[in-house]
Amino acid sequence: MGLITLKSLLIITIISVILAIGDTKPTDGELVNVAKLDMFVDELPGMPKIYGFEMKNGVHVSKSLEIGMFMKKWKFHRDLPATPVFAYGTSKETATVPGPTIETLHGVPTQVTWQNHLPRKHILPWDPTIPTAQPKQHGVPTVAHLHGGIHEPQSDGNSKSWFTNHFNQTGPTWSTKTYLYNNNQHPGALWYHDHAMGLTRVNLLAGLLGAYIIRDPSLEGPLRLPLDRPLIVFDRSFRADGSIYMNGTGNNPRYTLSGNLSTSAMLS
Repeated sequence: MGLITLKSLLIITIISVILAIGDTKPTDGELVNVAKLDMFVDELPGMPKIYGFEMKNGVHVSKSLEIGMFMKKWKFHRDLPATPVFAYGTSKETATVPGPTIETLHGVPTQVTWQNHLPRKHILPWDPTIPTAQPKQHGVPTVAHLHGGIHEPQSDGNSKSWFTNHFNQTGPTWSTKTYLYNNNQHPGALWYHDHAMGLTRVNLLAGLLGAYIIRDPSLEGPLRLPLDRPLIVFDRSFRADGSIYMNGTGNNPRYTLSGNLSTSAMLS
């Protein structure tokens, strides 16, 4: 999984699907036969942009954002049923997978209050064989991490700084609702994603990831580039009912790898 910046604003989602065998119509529990899905039949979606700065009196200044995590359904392919996902966005209606692209300016801080609006129960299986964030009550633990970001420790999204819906429960190192990103590092492409202890790959598989761009007009302006989009690459496997497949065995090489094993791809 990775974020590639080719100075092109096209989000390419590579969604891998484990092949199901046979020509009969699959039941909901079986996996999609990707060989039967037509490629390139959907318009390539553009993720919404959220700006982490604003202009006041002719000067770029810091802006405070509120970005939530929501459960909703998302269409990955024309011929697949809508998929239950966890998605980042400013509202459930505008939440997307991948999440909105956060655009910031070099040297202008951005504040983000990450809000958990997820249900009491996860849409994917948890691995009980590894240390995992365990709320005493129900809820899906999450915490956002800016991958590649250089900022204060309390804004880093430590895996034990998780929180559940409306901050009802928090992890042992949780300290603040609002994260401060100074944006003082070299301009370029980063990405944000969930980082909760033992649930990172599960929450990412569910959809919690997005692009974060630090821009510097003084460097980019002379290039006069006509198009600038991040490319996000990630894989998925689907059941015939559209739901995301994940091996739920636990204590098992297929399950405990850092990623999820899948074999084929489509663009969206």
